[in-house]
Amino acid sequence: MLLAAISCKTGAERESDLAQYENAVTDLQQRFAPDRRTDRVEVRISPTSSGPQLSGYTTVPAAARALDSLAAQWSGVSSSVALLPRAELTGEYGIIRTSVANIRTEPGHSQELTSQALLGTPIELLDARDGWYLIRTPDRYIAWLEEGAFVRTDRTGLTAWLSELSTCGLAQTDVWDTPERGRLVSELVAGCLVQRVGPPTGDYQLVRLPDDRRGYVRATDLKDYARLAQPGRVVVDSILQTAYQQVGRPYLWGGTSTKAMDCSGFTKTAYYLNGYVIPRDASQQVHAGVDVPLDDGLTALRRGDLLFFGSYRDDGSERVTHVGFYLGKGRFLHAGADNDYITENSLLEKDADFAPHRKESLLRARRLREGSPGVVPVGEAFERLYTRSSSR
Repeated sequence: MLLAAISCKTGAERESDLAQYENAVTDLQQRFAPDRRTDRVEVRISPTSSGPQLSGYTTVPAAARALDSLAAQWSGVSSSVALLPRAELTGEYGIIRTSVANIRTEPGHSQELTSQALLGTPIELLDARDGWYLIRTPDRYIAWLEEGAFVRTDRTGLTAWLSELSTCGLAQTDVWDTPERGRLVSELVAGCLVQRVGPPTGDYQLVRLPDDRRGYVRATDLKDYARLAQPGRVVVDSILQTAYQQVGRPYLWGGTSTKAMDCSGFTKTAYYLNGYVIPRDASQQVHAGVDVPLDDGLTALRRGDLLFFGSYRDDGSERVTHVGFYLGKGRFLHAGADNDYITENSLLEKDADFAPHRKESLLRARRLREGSPGVVPVGEAFERLYTRSSSR
């Protein structure tokens, strides 16, 4: 598509051409980054004195090439679209250094909390702005994190960090500067990663944190990382046991730790603590695993299946807004803002804790097992982040 020089056209013709450019860019966005939570094609078309200019960024190399190709075909159009990670961050990674790091939709402490990452988790650095970094987490989620929440490293440093790890096995514990519990060094929550240093000292183990702080944690509070990294198979009973251990914990929009969780953070955390990374949000988790048909009697469901709730848009498409674990006999376990904590409810009218709005909004059910889409062992998810491009 070779267009005539835009400078020779009337105002109406220029507006028509700009509309064509915008449509073409929209098509590329839908093709390469249909979900901006996991990939980005953020491009603007701005009229300038010398002609329209494409600016912005993308995380997808193929999209960058396609945009350059389009600009070359359009006479008078220039492109300054950046491919992330930016050149100065290529080969740069991070390791979360605080027990629970808050990840936000935009840079700034006042911005929406969209997810969290646990101490010891590797991240990919994509962009930087005013002390904040656009990052990618092992579940491929893209959002902003303050620079103080992680330490920078390269691939060699990341490989060394992941080589000898232990994971926190309790909902919460502490790291002290001495075995006598003198000064608090850090807290840990379930799933945080540390390195053991030498043999235990009595009941305590000396550990190293990602920023090289060291301290002592009760040895029995630690588990072998290998069991988390290579779980072998999805054990539904273990996942539900982990889920039940969270009952009563508070609801927190964006939460993905045992401190507090939102609905998909709850299901994600239960899988993570059993060795699997699944997508972050309910509207992403609904594409993981395999579909389970729903009928009035819920006859095809098994314990541990994920139930998805929501509504239908005007165009008939589904809008998934909530997720929980099916427990059998019409019951489900979930973190709901309506309850404000993790609890059980029922889909059956005869039960005292019947949730009519959940029954009315039940849309889908999915069964997540090893090898099914979106169910990735923790070790593999970590490796994907730094052993090959995480973009398409």
